[in-house]
Amino acid sequence: MMFYHFTVHIHNDITRLMKELIELGERIRHTRITAKLKQRELAARAAVSIASLASLERGSPVTTATLVRILHALGHRGALSDVLPPPTVSPLELQKLAGKQRQRVR
Repeated sequence: MMFYHFTVHIHNDITRLMKELIELGERIRHTRITAKLKQRELAARAAVSIASLASLERGSPVTTATLVRILHALGHRGALSDVLPPPTVSPLELQKLAGKQRQRVR
């Protein structure tokens, strides 16, 4: 019974991820078309293959470097920073953490 619950949970996570990738691809495609760029033009600007761009637009996984290059070529250099801003630490916390900042999780 527990295995079934785990399997359903994994399936739901994968389904959610696939939907998000498809939506991202549709947004990239819409932005490209709005900018009146053909796939080959955007791929050349981003220094990625047409196949990689087409994969992203279909909602298939691509490398982080490919995604960033395409976003930059579309004029969205700060897009990932907007989604995930750098962590902020108050001056007091910074002083407490001096020399104790974690480098990795064990």
